[in-house]
Amino acid sequence: MKVRWKKSKMTKKLNIGLVGASTKSGHAFLADFLDSEHNVYGYARESEHGKDFVSTINDQGGIFLQRPEAFEEQSRFIPLNTDSIVGHNLEQLVQNSDVIILAHPAIYQVESAEKLRGAGILNHKSPIVLAPSRSFATPYLWEVLGHNYPVVAFSTCPYSCKTPETGTSFIKRRKRNWVGSWEGDFKDSTKEELAEIWPQVLWTDIPGATTLNNIGAIFHPAPYILAWDEIQEANRHNQTISYYMELIADRTEVGEVLEDIDQMRLGIAESVGIPTFGYKQNPREDEWRDLMAHLRSSEEHYQYGIEGLRSMRAHQLKKIGQAVVGFPHWLDYTYGVERVPNEHPSQTIGRTPTYQNRSVPQSRYVEEDVPASLLPLESIAKKFGVDCETATMIIDQYSQKAGFNVRHSQNARNLQGFDKEFLTSYLTGNIFHKMGRS
Repeated sequence: MKVRWKKSKMTKKLNIGLVGASTKSGHAFLADFLDSEHNVYGYARESEHGKDFVSTINDQGGIFLQRPEAFEEQSRFIPLNTDSIVGHNLEQLVQNSDVIILAHPAIYQVESAEKLRGAGILNHKSPIVLAPSRSFATPYLWEVLGHNYPVVAFSTCPYSCKTPETGTSFIKRRKRNWVGSWEGDFKDSTKEELAEIWPQVLWTDIPGATTLNNIGAIFHPAPYILAWDEIQEANRHNQTISYYMELIADRTEVGEVLEDIDQMRLGIAESVGIPTFGYKQNPREDEWRDLMAHLRSSEEHYQYGIEGLRSMRAHQLKKIGQAVVGFPHWLDYTYGVERVPNEHPSQTIGRTPTYQNRSVPQSRYVEEDVPASLLPLESIAKKFGVDCETATMIIDQYSQKAGFNVRHSQNARNLQGFDKEFLTSYLTGNIFHKMGRS
């Protein structure tokens, strides 16, 4: 199948606030939003890095977008339009934004919510998009912004991307599909606008479909922590390690650790009544094979533009938006790496093309994904009696290696104050019926 790339044209221009525009994903969001002719306020903190970003974008008059040579889409310069701004004024962003994207690491989401509240967001009720949310983010934001404040939680970052230099985004790949949950009080018109921006999203009213489909909790903490000393040594000598290939694909014992944590996620979903694909006690392999075979057949015969293809995929994969899937299944619908039942996890990683190039260990894999991904999942598992021994071992090793107790660190989502009844109601989406959502 070869579908011609065509720039997206929106029926309505939105005013988009982008918090964390200087991050890798922030660069990618900025490029795509400007290319789709939206008006953007790209906000960066007044740090040295943030100031460099703002001055670079303004001096250039836009952002450079790089794409892999094998892709039909051309690398190019995308200018700022006359109504787009990159700067440090959060109040201006709040006053002029229809929707606000948080494109920075999840450990700063509560801090950003506090700053947005101080900048007047409660007077506007602009929905917040967590890109990604990692796990169990929205209840912590509600403690700042009020229960039922409209939040969209993405299960993953929409991009596999790098920032070769400030002011340039290298988008290695835009993910085919991902899950996005409506959490809070949304107008129907707002849902329609956001669904038009991201036609590939598998939209759901079940927060557990994003919190529990957090693949970063699987791929990031354990391989990094199990190779901690090796990574530190490589950093001291300016040596490069291929994260996915050397630390997962080549190490079967690491793949087995990932599988244990993966089964913990699926076990939590089963315990609260959310459907799963890939849970060992109920794998549903035939159903998955039929679902993906139908999708691939439709893709082979599709002859229209990329936006229509994304919408078609999202429609056909709608069932996944109501479920929690194993990581091999996630690789199947996200990157097109066909599921092979009973394949060793390390082999599945090894044949994923996007992981074969330019994948290096990143500190955020532990600094973000332990307190905001793995820890909340372990905490949920404990409350529901789901086996979490492997996750506990990884978290304990991180605390030992890092020299502090991550369970009680400032940004730790340890779920203290949230009881089992609330967790069940939130994860299943029943909480919104209690709040009066129609």
